[in-house]
This record gives sequence, C-alpha cells and structure tokens, in this order.
Amino acid sequence: MKRTLLSISLLLIAVQSFAKITFGPSDINSKDEVLFTLSQEMAGVNTYRSLFYSKVVNGESEKNPLLLTCYAEQMELINGAKQLQIRNRYGTGVYDIDKNTFAWSDTLSEIPTNALPLAPYSVSPDGKYLCKIVKDTLTSGTLVLQDIQSGKTSEIGEDVRQNYEYIPVKWSLDSSLLIYEKEGSLYFCNPEAILRGVEMDEKYRKIGRGTINSINWATDRIIIYIDDYLVYQINAKELYTIGLYSGIIGQGKAIGRLPVQFNALTDKFSVNKTVSSLFLIQNNRLFSYLKFQNKNCDYLDVVYSKPYIDSSASLVSSYVFWDKEQEPHLWLEKLPFNGSREKGAVLKISTKSTTVLEIADSGRPIVSPDNSKAAFYAASSIYVYDTNTWQRLAELSGEKVTSAIWGSNNVLYVGGEKTIKKWNLLANTYEVIMLSSVETGAWAEDGKTIVADTGSKNFYKYIPESFTWQRIAETELSLSNENGRYRIFTGTTPNKLFENALYIRTLSRKAVTKPMYKQSTKKSAERKKIALVFDAYDNSDGLTKIISVLQKYNVPATFFVNGEFIRRYPSETRQIAFNGYEVGSMFFSTTDLVNNSFIIDENFIRRGLARNEDEYYQCTQKELSLYWHAPYYSVEPKIIDYGTAAGYTYVNSYQTENDTALLNKETKPEALIYAYCESLKKTNGGIVPVSTGFSQGNRTDPLYNYLDILICALIDSGFEFVTVNEL
Repeated sequence: MKRTLLSISLLLIAVQSFAKITFGPSDINSKDEVLFTLSQEMAGVNTYRSLFYSKVVNGESEKNPLLLTCYAEQMELINGAKQLQIRNRYGTGVYDIDKNTFAWSDTLSEIPTNALPLAPYSVSPDGKYLCKIVKDTLTSGTLVLQDIQSGKTSEIGEDVRQNYEYIPVKWSLDSSLLIYEKEGSLYFCNPEAILRGVEMDEKYRKIGRGTINSINWATDRIIIYIDDYLVYQINAKELYTIGLYSGIIGQGKAIGRLPVQFNALTDKFSVNKTVSSLFLIQNNRLFSYLKFQNKNCDYLDVVYSKPYIDSSASLVSSYVFWDKEQEPHLWLEKLPFNGSREKGAVLKISTKSTTVLEIADSGRPIVSPDNSKAAFYAASSIYVYDTNTWQRLAELSGEKVTSAIWGSNNVLYVGGEKTIKKWNLLANTYEVIMLSSVETGAWAEDGKTIVADTGSKNFYKYIPESFTWQRIAETELSLSNENGRYRIFTGTTPNKLFENALYIRTLSRKAVTKPMYKQSTKKSAERKKIALVFDAYDNSDGLTKIISVLQKYNVPATFFVNGEFIRRYPSETRQIAFNGYEVGSMFFSTTDLVNNSFIIDENFIRRGLARNEDEYYQCTQKELSLYWHAPYYSVEPKIIDYGTAAGYTYVNSYQTENDTALLNKETKPEALIYAYCESLKKTNGGIVPVSTGFSQGNRTDPLYNYLDILICALIDSGFEFVTVNEL
C-alpha cells in the first residue's frame, strides 16, 4: 500500500494570527512607576488581560514586573480551608481568608509563551497535602505527593499519563490515607509517613488490580472496591493487613456481585455513605442503580437500568452525586445535534428517571460538602439549587464564571472573568477578594493610588498593604506615557510570538531605549502551522468527545467524512456541519482505492466524489469543501490526478505512522502522539490525522480519548493550529 506518495503541495500560509501576546495601554507616574496590561490569545487557554506594575530604574525595569491581578484558572482550598489557592499560567497565589490578604507564592520570571491548560491538583480534605503530576515528557509525568505548608515532596509514581481532568488518586475523608493507581494496580499510603520516609515498602501496600475507577471511599473508614464481578468492602484499619496478607485473606469482605462485568478502563461507580446503594456507569452509556441485599455474595438488586437515549443530543460525560438523603442523581452533559452549545441535565433516579433540571451551556455540578446544595455556572451567572427539592436558592450574575469552589456549606468562591468573589449564601451577599482581569489600569490623580477599570463602569482601587482590591465609585482614568525622564510606548518586535513589545525610552541623560521584557524583543520565528484532521469513516464513537474538546480548547479543525459515515450517522454528520467546522470528502465508501480488485479510473473517482457531495448536501443542506483524501490515505499519483480533474485538491498525511494505519495494532496513545510531534518537527508542520472511530479493528485505546493530551503536546512542541484551507 502506497501511503506516502507525493500529493499536491499545500502552502503553509496562515490566514489568521492566533497565538499572540499583546501589550496594552500603559501609564507612568512621577516616581517612574509603570502600569501596563498584557493579554495572550492562544489555543487551549482562556484569553484575559492582566495588570502589571513595574518600577523603572536606570532605563529598565528594576525587578520582574509584579502581577496585580490573578485570574482563577484553577482554585483549591488549603490549610484547613483557611486559605484559597489560585493558580494560572503566571504562577500560584494564596488568599488568606481570615486576614483578607493575598500573596504570590510562586511566579514565573518570564511571560509563558507556550501557555498550556493548567493540570488539576488533588488536595486532601484537610488541605494539608496535594497530589499533582509533574510533567516529564510531552505526554507523561511523575505523580508527586506534597506537604503544602513545608513544600516537601515525595514521588509515588513514575511515567504517569498526563491528565487535564483529574489526578488518579482518592483521599480518605479524614486525609489520613491516600489511594493511588500505578501500572494497573491500586495502592494505599499514609501521606505523613510517605513524606517522612517511614512508610512500609510499596509491595506491602497493594490493594489489588484495577484503575482508580475500581475503588471509592464510602466513609472515612469504609472503602468499596470492585474486581471483575465482585464488590468488596474494606475497613481502612485493615488495609495494612490486607496489603501484607492479601494472598491468604483476600481483598476484603465480598458484599455483593454485579450482574455485569466491571471494566476498570471504561466503567465508573459511586456508592452512598450508608453502603446501601451503588450506581454503575458503563462506558458512559448504560446507567444502573443497584441496591445491596444481604451484604453477602448475592447479586445486587437492579432498581433501575437504562442506556442513554436522546434523539436531540449526544452524550459528552456523566457524573453521579448523592443528595442529603443518600439518593442518587445523575448529571448528563449533552452536545446538541443542531450545533447549539452544550447543555446539562439533572435526573433524579429511583425505579425510573425524572428530569429535575436542565441548564444550557453548563458544566458539571459543584456539590456542597454536606450534599445539600449544588452549584452550576452558565454564561454570565452561577446558580445554587437545593438537591432535595431542586428549588433555586440563589443566583449571582454579572460576568462569565470560569471556576468555583465551596468554602463551606454556605460560602462559595466564584472565579469570574473580571473578579474573584466570596459569596455568602445565607446573607446572599458577596465581596470581591481579587481582580481576575482588567480593561485598563492607571494612576489616580494623586499619582500614588492604582485604579483599574474591569469594564461596564466597574472601578477598583488597589490596596498595597493586603495586595487586594476595593470597589470605588466611577472615575475618569487619564493615562500618561511619559513623565519627563522616561517615555513608555509599544512598538514592533522581531519576536513573532508577540504582537508588539513594551519599550522604555530614557529622555534625560544618555538617550537609550530598552524593552520592559527582554524576551519580547528576542528574534523568534512564527510557530509552525498544523491542521487537526478528523477522519469519519464508519463509526462515530469518538465524535462527541472530539467536538467537546475542540470547543473547550478553542482549536480549529477539519473533518473528512466518508459516505458510509453519512449514511449510518446522519445526525452526527449534521452535528459536524452545524458546529461550523471545515468539512472535506473521503469518497463515497471505505474502499481501499489502491489495494482492491476493482478498476479505478477517472470516471470512478469523479462519480464517487460527486455521490459523496450529494449525500452530504441532502443530509446537511451544506456543501463539502473541495478538499479530499482517499480512505486510509491509500493513494497513488493517477488517483490524485483524477481528483484534480474533478476540481478537488488532495490532502495527504506524511506521517510515517497514523491513527488509521494502526487500526489493528495495540499502539499506546502516548507513542502515537510522540511520533506525530517528532514527524511534524521534521516536516515543519502539516496534517495531524485522528479517527472518529472504527467499526472494525483490534485497538482498544483510541487516540480520540486523549485528544486533550495530543493538543497540549502539539502546543508544547511549538505548533499553531489552523484549518486545512489555511495551510
């Protein structure tokens, strides 16, 4: 099969300027102190405008400019919920709740030109410890346990797959024990003992085989573990005994048997605190509510079991939580076929499912510590509901919400695009504790006070003693770019990663001009252009996840649809078209155009492309673009010529290995991602093919399940995403 033959060249010409760092207006006072804003637009991360302070000495910044705003990309409660940790691309800050003060605990010395989405942390319930994956390679890292106060760390896992959704660990409710996944098995440890170096050898702390999906804490003393069909109950006090003598005494007490086999790679479960009920989610498609009978090896009683069925939307993800009465609720995140934004629904589950809430453009609920309330944020509002009655208790509006975390059962910290708020639900009042981003920052008339405008006539003044902000009345901001000694201005730069650079020009003494950041004027080439290409052959299993991740990371892409896909999945075909993606042709069938017994002539290619055009139009009322590639990228020069005669431009993949070619090989996703990055570096960009799924083949770990890791690895390798048309 000839997969790497020469095709029509694609010019690497970018139509859009996407990944740019831009300096905004600046203001200098009589004391040579400068305020300026900086924004960064890049795939995978939110765009926001941060405010910086700098003191000019001898014509340059005295120290690294100080960041005065703190965008809440991630938030965690630490040190017994006394402090709120706020993380973003520039570093980590800590807000002291009792003292009402903020301080940066860790900041970068340079502007992060390759900003990636922040990976999550898993913080212990008491806020003393955290687990994180410290990235070592493009796709993996080391699982690290850290004492937050002292900063002391211990490595508990190597070569752990990078994850931008969760960390593969689970804490006991009293924070005394940690369960983690490692090489297909589950282990436990005492975090204090690990950090002191006195914990027993890991081989004596093994619980059993499985992934982190196989185990859950019911209470701070009871663990539920599933192996194959059997459900085990483990007392936390017996963990060390089980670890030492598992070969003799087994893995705990068997308290039930599932009616189906549990797949630790694709299935999830949740159990209530009374260990009377269990909710099972199989492959994100089948939902089952089960009850324990006699806490022996009897099969669990099936109260409810139904697959996901919705003719208007496909399913992105699902999540189970329990109300105060220990009854299950199912959260479904859906992607409508008509191209509208994702929506969420809450179903109360008993012998049947009842939809109790639907919210457009909302993500997973944030449940209060006592399970009595659930918060949802959508668009420019955040809502809180009672989980028993599903009556709305409170609403906070005014700006787009990007993150939220419960401080207690009645206090919610809300990270918005402009501010971070502490919301007291009992009084239904809030206070702004930090600014996330600003439109403009300037010196007040006294030349000492820093004032910021966050937009919509909302003004704040900076409190230097506490590093926080206070709301003030509307005021007029007047910017000055010079003070007699220095002039501050933005100008061009040879660094293609920056839209402009901020310069300091000395007006007195020896005339000289220096950049605020030296890195901003270092000569740098533009990022190499790549196009994510999604091949829809004859299966749509990965399509929903693909579109959801593309929207989340704000990445452009091109889809190639095969006629077999259009005929089998008309709703999914419309979903691709109505979400506005560029769509090319992959012929009218999945036939290998090179290795077959048919005679492939110009007429056959013309008719095959025309038929695919017609079927796509009848399905979507939209036209295919005039790009195409043969099924499996199997092509030879005459076939390309036939397509050209029909008015099409051929798009080839020059990857030595690609997602489609490895259909029948158990290739690890990490290996394929690494191969893509290395190949694209040699070709200075090009096509990145990913399949939406296959109806046949032996691979059990498709690449589309790791699309977020692929996107971040490509960003980390210095590439910029465009469509095929823009190449």
